[in-house]
Order: sequence, then structure tokens, then C-alpha cells
Amino acid sequence: MIVFITIVVCAVVALLNTDKIYTLVTAIITIISVIYLHFIARVTWITKASLVFGVLMLGFFPVDGVLTGFGLESPIVNYNPKDFLGIRLLTIPIEDAVYGYTQFLLILYFFSIFRKKVDFKSNSQ
Repeated sequence: MIVFITIVVCAVVALLNTDKIYTLVTAIITIISVIYLHFIARVTWITKASLVFGVLMLGFFPVDGVLTGFGLESPIVNYNPKDFLGIRLLTIPIEDAVYGYTQFLLILYFFSIFRKKVDFKSNSQ
């Protein structure tokens, strides 16, 4: 269900915001990543990873919040308002959370691949 919702929401957002490059690229990369992980790589852990990402957001908010200006006179990281939706969670563009989700899923995927290779080498010696 999470895969379906992610694909549909990102596709709609991408189609409606082709003029906003950060939004468009984030949505497209998320769609491609989730489709690959679910339908091609057939990973079984996307739901669990999504729940864990929800918990990780507790650390994401303070760190990214400071970078985007929460509690500061001016932000460390500036975004061109023409390039993203303008929807913010406190001071954080929503696209940052979606990008972080995709990055988290891909890190887990590549970690599992490299771990299998290391385990295979250890067992074959």
C-alpha cells in the first residue's frame, strides 16, 4: 500500500509541477526508486523501512530545520522559491523529507547488497 500511495502521490505532484525542478526531480527519482525496489529488486522491507524513516524524522527535523533557518536570523541553505512547492514543515521544504526517504531506501538497498557480497566471501573461504 505504501508503494502504491508513494507512486501515485509523486506522479501527481510531478505532473502538476513540471516547472519546479526540485519538486519534479525529487518526485521522479522517488517514483523510479520505489518501482525498482518493489517490482524489480522485490525487496520485502519497504513497509518496515517506511516506519523506521518516520522515527528517523525526529532527528531530521532539528538538523534540517537549523539548515533551513529555524531559530536563525537567516538560513544556511537557501532555496529558489520558483524551484519547489513552497510547502514547508516548519522551515523545511517538504521535498527534503521525500528526498530523505528515497535516500534512506537506497542506502538500505545498497547496504543489503554489499552485506550479501561480504557474507558470501566470508562463507566461501
